[in-house]
Amino acid sequence: MNGKIFPARYTQLDPKALKEELIQRYDLQEPLSCRAFDNGINDIYIVKTESNVYYLRISMTGRHDLIDYEEEVTIINSLGGNGIRVAAPVCCKDGNFVWDILAPEGVRYAVLFQEAKRSPSEDKIKSSYLLGQMAAQIHKIADNNDYKVSRAPIDLSQLAYEPLKVIQPYLEHRAADYEYLKNAAEKLCRYVEVKLSYDKPYYGYCHGDIHSGNVFFEGVKPRIFDFDCMGYGWRAYDVCVYAWNETGGNEKYIESDEWKSFLEGYNDVRRMSEAELDAINVFAALRELWLMGLHADVIERNAGCCWYNDDYFNHRIGVFKKWFERAEAKLI
Repeated sequence: MNGKIFPARYTQLDPKALKEELIQRYDLQEPLSCRAFDNGINDIYIVKTESNVYYLRISMTGRHDLIDYEEEVTIINSLGGNGIRVAAPVCCKDGNFVWDILAPEGVRYAVLFQEAKRSPSEDKIKSSYLLGQMAAQIHKIADNNDYKVSRAPIDLSQLAYEPLKVIQPYLEHRAADYEYLKNAAEKLCRYVEVKLSYDKPYYGYCHGDIHSGNVFFEGVKPRIFDFDCMGYGWRAYDVCVYAWNETGGNEKYIESDEWKSFLEGYNDVRRMSEAELDAINVFAALRELWLMGLHADVIERNAGCCWYNDDYFNHRIGVFKKWFERAEAKLI
C-alpha cells in the first residue's frame, strides 16, 4: 500500500454519519433513525422520528449542478403553494433546502423531503381522473409562472439521439436490432418535429416522470414527488409516461376506462390537441428508448452491468416494438 486513495465513482454514505448531519442541520425531533432505503439515479435514506417519516435524497456526483436542485426545490414549493399535493422539501436551520456532501468521488447534493403517505382507494377511475387533473394543473401553473429550469430539456436529444449513442456499444453483436431502433426512432422524431409545437401550452415545464412509483394516493387524492427528471418538454410526453408505465403490467391499460378517465381529467383542465393525443404512443416508444439509455448511464455511475444483457434487450426492445406499432399508423 502506498497510501494513495484509490479513485471512486460511487460510495454509499454512512447512515450514522448522515444521522448526525441531520441533527445538526434540521429541527427534527429526537431520537431519530436513518437507514439506507433505496438507490438508483439517487441514493434514498429513510429518516424516522417518533411522529414523522422523511426521505433523504442524495444525488450522484455529476448528475446535476447545485442550481438544478435549488430550482427544483423552488418549483416544488411553488406548486405546493398553488394547491398541488407534493412531498415538500424540508428547510434547514440556515434557511436552505439543499446542502452538499464532499464524498470521495466528488460533491453530492442532499435534500430532505416529507413523506408521501400511501393509502389508495379502490376507486381507480376517480383516482385516475384526479391525477389527470393534477398533471394538467402542474402544466398550467408552470406556464403562468414561467419556471426557470437549467437542466437539459426533455427534447429529442434526450429521448432518442443520446440513448441511441450510449446503448450502441452494448448492441454491437445485435446490429440488426440497433438499426431497427435507429430507423424507428427517426420516424418517431420526424412526427414530433412536424406535428408538435414548441409553444405553450403544448411545450413547457414537465415533471418528466409521472408514474405509480412517484405518485401515492391517499384515498383518491394523488400526491406527487420525485421531480429529478423534470425539464422543459412536450406535455404529451409528460402525459404518456403514466400510460407507458401502467401498460408494463397490463398491455390493455391504454384501452382501459382508467386511462380514459386520466385523459378526461387532464382535458377538463387543458384540452389536448388531436396531434398530442396521437403522440402519446409516439412518446411512449421514445420513453422506452430513453429508459434503455438511462440504464446505460446508471451502469457508468453506480451499477453493475450483469443485468444489461441479451435478456434485458429482448424484453425492452420488445416493449419498444409494441409502442412503435401502436404509433406507426400516425407516422409521417
